[in-house]
Amino acid sequence: MDRRYFLKSSGIALASFGLMSVAPNFLHQFANAATLTDANGKKKILITIFQRGAVDGLNMVVPHGDSEYYNLRRTIAVPKPNQTDGAINLDGFFGLHPSLKPLEKFWQNKQLAVIHAAGSPDNTRSHFDAQDYMESGTPGVKSTRDGWLNRVLQTSKSDKESPFRAVAINGQVPRSLIGRAPTIAMTNLSDFAINAGAYTNAVQGGFEGIWQQNSKDSLNETGKETINSCARHRFR
Repeated sequence: MDRRYFLKSSGIALASFGLMSVAPNFLHQFANAATLTDANGKKKILITIFQRGAVDGLNMVVPHGDSEYYNLRRTIAVPKPNQTDGAINLDGFFGLHPSLKPLEKFWQNKQLAVIHAAGSPDNTRSHFDAQDYMESGTPGVKSTRDGWLNRVLQTSKSDKESPFRAVAINGQVPRSLIGRAPTIAMTNLSDFAINAGAYTNAVQGGFEGIWQQNSKDSLNETGKETINSCARHRFR
């Protein structure tokens, strides 16, 4: 999935199960079992976007209030706010690249924060090591087994454990989610299903019926594990 398309078309909705209306019934039930709420009963969803290619931070969040920015970037600097193709002013000093205009409302509603000039304390010159350290959360330590997001899942247990507590909109589970806590990776939520040829409906319906049984029924866990295996290994 193209990262610019993901951001522009609000692919975040997938991560929050915004397209569950077109998903199989058993996905609805797994997602409902995985939902966490805060003290006010509101859903708690953490969305993490890791841009593996690269991003020019100074042209993404523009320090238009710093004259040195324009002195050192004479040909590539983003113009000041209120100029043609100028930055979207945030606080009089920083601004967003004009293509990030849709994010301005989140800043105004205090739903967006920017952490500027942040980086790794490890001085590696390896792009691949740097990416791994960002996802493991342990700069300079290559032996870390679980990603930082997976460790978050391990320390925030839910009464209703489900692989759908963590969903990666990707072809495979990213490094940050790899670990002991169960996770799911999928490229398209609406295509996530059990495919058994002419018997697909019967097989899927059977699993849905098993899921609806009492949670103490031993078949419930068996059916859930089978569906989990299909998700993890993509049996078709």
